[in-house]
Amino acid sequence: MKVSRDDVVGVIASANVVENAAALRPSVPLVEQGVDSLGIFNILLLLDQKYGIETPDEDIGELRTIDSIVDYLNRRLA
Repeated sequence: MKVSRDDVVGVIASANVVENAAALRPSVPLVEQGVDSLGIFNILLLLDQKYGIETPDEDIGELRTIDSIVDYLNRRLA
């Protein structure tokens, strides 16, 4: 299974942490686009549930952008 940017944006949209998830820029940190730390936690929780994984605390720091989340998920699911 290959995770795409659209998959991650869909999860962000369902988390209701920004008004327009489709307008998020994939390489810009989510916190710079109005997503607070609680919002990021909610996004990661939803992604963990969707893909049946558990993101270790030590990995959370690298999941700052949509692109980094996509890369991380694809590595974990490979």
